[in-house]
Amino acid sequence: MKQFAYILFFLTIALTGNAQTDTTKTKQDTTQLKEAPESLQKLIGEITAQTKEQQEESTDANLELDGMLFDETKTKSGRDFYDYFYNAWQAPPGASNYSIFITEKPYRLMTTQIEVKINETTVFQSFLQPRGDIVEQLAHQAVARTQLYLANYEELKRQLEGEDRSGTGIF
Repeated sequence: MKQFAYILFFLTIALTGNAQTDTTKTKQDTTQLKEAPESLQKLIGEITAQTKEQQEESTDANLELDGMLFDETKTKSGRDFYDYFYNAWQAPPGASNYSIFITEKPYRLMTTQIEVKINETTVFQSFLQPRGDIVEQLAHQAVARTQLYLANYEELKRQLEGEDRSGTGIF
């Protein structure tokens, strides 16, 4: 919106600038404005249409950052799990307003416990061993379960917000 205002400001200065700088003209000539060229009018029309579309599309929900992936691991195998998860991750269509946290808690000896949480809801939990092939398999399982959770969550939200769930407020 600011860009549009600046463009209009500079266009009006450019169009009226000649009339203000020439002091030899009579007062009638200085108050008369020239019509803008057709290409300039077309440009202004496109800019106003574009700003109207942007205003209609923008809502508070679109301003949030969706799908953030947070790494809260502590060991090498935990970091490997995060890397495998990150490389395989692809959000299901329509998923929004979520953050994924991958946390690691130390356990006995060489094993640790890995958790994948979506907005503070634990979706996947497993013990992690320092073997690379097992870490990769667990990461792919975690990706599949996380995608399934997000897809089901969006479907449940859609069903709960349906017309049959809205009431009149009268008991």
